[in-house]
Amino acid sequence: MPAGRLRNRALSVAATGAAAGTVFAVVASASGGAPRPDTSPASLGPSSTTPALELTASQKVLYKLSAAAAKAPARPEGRYVVMAEKQDTYARTSVLDSLTGDVWTYQKGAGVPAELPVDRHGSMTQAQFDAVSTAPAALRTYLIAQYGQQQKRAEAALARQVAKNEKAVHRHKPGILATMRPVKLSADGKVFEQAYLLLWNPLPRPALRAALFKVLAAIPGVRVSQHAHDSLGRPAVKISWFDPANMVTSATFEDPSTTRVLEQTDFIPAQGATGSATSGRDLYLSVTRTNSVPANPYR
Repeated sequence: MPAGRLRNRALSVAATGAAAGTVFAVVASASGGAPRPDTSPASLGPSSTTPALELTASQKVLYKLSAAAAKAPARPEGRYVVMAEKQDTYARTSVLDSLTGDVWTYQKGAGVPAELPVDRHGSMTQAQFDAVSTAPAALRTYLIAQYGQQQKRAEAALARQVAKNEKAVHRHKPGILATMRPVKLSADGKVFEQAYLLLWNPLPRPALRAALFKVLAAIPGVRVSQHAHDSLGRPAVKISWFDPANMVTSATFEDPSTTRVLEQTDFIPAQGATGSATSGRDLYLSVTRTNSVPANPYR
């Protein structure tokens, strides 16, 4: 995650008869798998011996999104980015400090606090995003490295939590700690997870968003639906991928004209005879900028 995902996805852990972790999800079906291209047709150049690389239908859509993202207008002025969202059954407004990465979170809904503690450095800063390479190969390497660093931090946090609650865990589920182990993602899974999170964040510059779509086009198993709609009925390009390690299907819905994220969803299918599917969504309503931290809009 880019210094912490505001949707607060926790480290997934496999355990006997249980899974430790938090995932928000909703069904993410799509069509048109994309095999990995080694390069783009434009980069091949003229050659009498090298055939032109034919992109799949899904890859063509992703390259079209990349071109649209590259042409997006420059980021508006304002230190603080204000994101109004509907997360599952409650409203949420997230405020990101583009200079420090601090995050303020305001909420309205049954059973949720009206305001969360300020998450210091909860997001990458705008300067940090601007330093990320937009060369697809280098960006892929960066995303994998980022996942590794965040996984280490998540595992350390889990270890502290387990140590703190060890007696209670043993009392209610004897022997469960010995069976817990981090779930390992493939390299492609790490890249999709990180790209998915970066697309959520409004701070990356247009060139970086453009590069993210090219990286996604190179992941086998990524599915694209060009004529999808989000939960509000807004036209969208739906990009989804199934993570076999965590049994999660994640999808991001992008505005086909601006490439702005409209919605992100996850879905975990029911497991076993008594299991039930887990689903959730983040629906993005507006993104604005201001030069001061706004007050809680729900009070």
